[in-house]
Order: sequence, then structure tokens, then C-alpha cells
Amino acid sequence: MSDRIASEKLRSKVMSADEAAQFVNAGDKVGMSGFTGAGYPKALPTAIANRAKDAHAAGSDYAIDLFTGASTAPDCDGVLAEADAVRFRMPYASDPIMRNKINEGKMGYSDIHLSHSGQYVENGFFGKLNVAIVEAVRITEEGHIVPSSSVGNNVEYLAAAEKIIIEVNSWQSLDLEGMHDIWNMPKLPNRIAIPISNAGDRIGKSYIEIDTDKVVAVVETNTPDRNAPFKPVDEVSQKIAGNFLDFLEGEVAAGRLSYDGYVMQSGVGNVPNAVMAGLLDSKFENIQA
Repeated sequence: MSDRIASEKLRSKVMSADEAAQFVNAGDKVGMSGFTGAGYPKALPTAIANRAKDAHAAGSDYAIDLFTGASTAPDCDGVLAEADAVRFRMPYASDPIMRNKINEGKMGYSDIHLSHSGQYVENGFFGKLNVAIVEAVRITEEGHIVPSSSVGNNVEYLAAAEKIIIEVNSWQSLDLEGMHDIWNMPKLPNRIAIPISNAGDRIGKSYIEIDTDKVVAVVETNTPDRNAPFKPVDEVSQKIAGNFLDFLEGEVAAGRLSYDGYVMQSGVGNVPNAVMAGLLDSKFENIQA
């Protein structure tokens, strides 16, 4: 057993993915970790898909309502969609098999903004969440979850779920511990402004506190995230990046921006990658992201 599971109480919950999948029943509302191919469960989706296939072969219905942080990967959304194991999906899906099922009317789908989805579950808009399945770098002695390469809606799902299944993935680097800043927003109608003023501010904890009595299974994995390579930066992206850098230079000349300490959020894709590459050769220093 991995030493990444430091809680004696939760070490007793270690089992295979197939065994853990027995806690996920037909019609359950399931919240999974995962955000754009990072930090999604690696073993349970296939185990749930296999359970669905067996049920369908026996003439029984088996499908779940699936909630995540964002898109996941073929070995999560893809295998579940292929097995017709998902009845309803929220808030975001990019897998081609799942997309086709949605467009064919074989799967319900709510295309809501990612930032709204956690509070919708938290406030019961979709009904009771039955199971949370979350990937972790490790479990602390106290039973806290150290998230892996994403957080997404994990905090809300873990708090709302009746049952918790944790995948401890030894492929994920232990150096991820300390990267996360977990802070609980007060529930509606008592929301407050998030007390962050600078990119480097930290206001929370590096782990997620959970009710360990809700943990029904811990599954050990050693499987990589979906790390699809970006396409090489093309000429069009370089020109767009050049125009943007010219704009930044104009802002400096107008006195509205400084070369030192520029704060930015880069986004994802060829154009942001080209901008980031261009900034390496620019006059901007100490960029904060």
C-alpha cells in the first residue's frame, strides 16, 4: 500500500476500482474531479463504464448524472459515453463521443458557465449529490485531501456528496502539495468579495478538509493526465501576438502600464502561447500570472 495514504482510518478503505464502482448506483448524481484533462479520476470511470455495459447486457438500465469541473479526457468522459453510462452531463464536455451523444439527444446536457456549476450543486439545484470521486496526490494523517493537478469543483462536490471515493495517483508529483489555495466561499446569500488583491496572495489551505466518515473507498492508481501537445506556433498566431505586444508597448508609452510587474492571465492555445513566447524577448520583467 502506498505511503501516500497517511490516514490509518482511510487506509482500511483501500480497494480496487471495480470494488469501489459498486458504490455508484444507477441514477446516482456523481461529482468528479477534473479540469481540461488534469486531475480527473483515472480508474473509476472505466470501472463504472464496465458496470454499465454488464447491466445493459443483462437488460437493466444503468446510467449516472455526471458533474465535473470542466472537460476531462477520453478515459473519463469518453469511456463513460461509449458505454451509455451517462444520463445527464454538466457543465462542460469536449469529448467527441460524448458530444455526439448529446447532439443526438441520447444524453441530457446543461451548458452552464463553469463558475456557476459548483454553487448550483452546493445549493441543491440538481438535487442531492450521491457520490464524489476525486483524485488526490496524497491523503494526510488527518484525512485531508491534497488535490492533484486541478481543483475545479472538488470542494463543493466533497462537501455535498453522501459518499466519497478517493483516487490516490502516485504518478502525480508530491511537489504539487503546497500549490493549491483552498478557501471556502460563504454560501448564498452571504457571499463576500474574495480577499485577494495581488497574484501572489494566499488566503486558504493547501488541502481540502472532508468528513472522513463519508469515505467509502480509496483506490490507488499510477496513471498520467491527458497531456495533449499543443500545435507548433504558426505564422498567423505570431502576427496576432505581435499586434498584442505592440498594443502593450502603446499602453506603456501612454503611461497606463509599466514594464515591471505586469499582471496577466494567459489563457490556453496557440495565440496565448505565441504571446508568452514574445514576452520572453520583450522589455517586460517580473511578469505575474
